[in-house]
Amino acid sequence: MTHEPATFPYTLPGYCPVCEKGTNFVATEPYFRKSLICEKCKSVPRERALALILSEERPDWRDLIIHESSPAKRGISLKFAAEGRHYIASHYFPGQVLGTMINGYRNEDLEAQTFENESIDIVITLDVHEHIFNPDAAYREIYRVLKPGGVYIHTYPIQRSLVPSITRRAILKSDKTVQHLLEPQYHGNPIDNAGALVTIDYGYDIHKAVADWANFDVRVIRFCDRTHGILGEFTDVVLCRKPNFPRP
Repeated sequence: MTHEPATFPYTLPGYCPVCEKGTNFVATEPYFRKSLICEKCKSVPRERALALILSEERPDWRDLIIHESSPAKRGISLKFAAEGRHYIASHYFPGQVLGTMINGYRNEDLEAQTFENESIDIVITLDVHEHIFNPDAAYREIYRVLKPGGVYIHTYPIQRSLVPSITRRAILKSDKTVQHLLEPQYHGNPIDNAGALVTIDYGYDIHKAVADWANFDVRVIRFCDRTHGILGEFTDVVLCRKPNFPRP
């Protein structure tokens, strides 16, 4: 973190782009990615970063068709559910019929979606891509379902010191068993207390790989934004835009 505070709890006044209010951002430890929390909506920095980019790119998002994969029950996902007039929330329930509703969520596999071609305006994921086995397939599917001019706004940890675009930590074998290539790591999972396996580490040049996998125009936005409480490591937002015109 830039200018890391010496004592905790650390309080930073500012404006939250998730709850759209003046607030305090409070951290109880130096790892701001999970600890610098908005007092009012409990959002974390990556949520605020995504909200800021969304408001700049699509200020009319409330009237558009949004698909969010794997939402958490806090922060910006609650805002989408409350204010998005055409918001679709999905989780992946392996072994269940894709496209059906399960526990209030649409069952969707990012790598093989049931949405029709060019049917979605905005796709959102927060820290999902590091838990799938075939990100190339997921990007191609997201490109397929987005309308021309549609955007995919998402986050995942980008390891700036990694030279390759991706380093696989685990692979899914043909018999559906998982083969670990590196020591297993798990992150929190909103629908499974066992957590979500980290399958891939992403490197600094991932934007180039994404542009090869699908015909997106790709940007990676990085932050040191005290006003909006976007500080610390791994706050990058990846913005993929589908062109308005056919591209070979």
